[in-house]
Amino acid sequence: MVKLIRTLKVTILVTLLGAIIGCSSNAPSKSYFQLTSNLTGSRMTQTTDHFIWIESIEVASFLNKPGIVLQTQDIKYVTATNHLWASTLSQQLADRLSQDLTQILPNYLVSTKSITTPTFTVKLFIDGFHGGYNGDAIIKGRWVVTDKKGKIVTKAIERHVPLATNGYDALVKALSEGWQNEELDFANSIKHY
Repeated sequence: MVKLIRTLKVTILVTLLGAIIGCSSNAPSKSYFQLTSNLTGSRMTQTTDHFIWIESIEVASFLNKPGIVLQTQDIKYVTATNHLWASTLSQQLADRLSQDLTQILPNYLVSTKSITTPTFTVKLFIDGFHGGYNGDAIIKGRWVVTDKKGKIVTKAIERHVPLATNGYDALVKALSEGWQNEELDFANSIKHY
């Protein structure tokens, strides 16, 4: 009888342990995302006296989290727990902007560090960089650009980019596309300044 009870206890313990291990292995894995760019090429070193300083990129606090944000209703936002940014959103936007403007504006030195007296100082305020409940990637905010004479120009940002398919991969691709289009528009305005 004692042997039967002991065997029963061992069987129950093994079954419970198996269930616990099984449940833990079904936990979803985390995915990390990075903004992309379609701009390629390398610049040859050249001399220039035009410098764009990306002084700061301020991201709204609800976006300033590791998880990608989705708007699920007109007044409700959720932050993903398993679909995360590979680095902070402000850092990714600064990196993309610096690298892409270097390609788009070959006659300018572009940096997030203050190197010399800037031709233009750029501050960005990002109020939206998330998935919308209507199926679009949403980018909202404003540019604040100061020239070397102290003249300040602001430009609103509002882009809605439809997702090609469902999912976080499609959302990050749409956000990347929208951000690159915003960079191109910004670079165009600098060329005509």
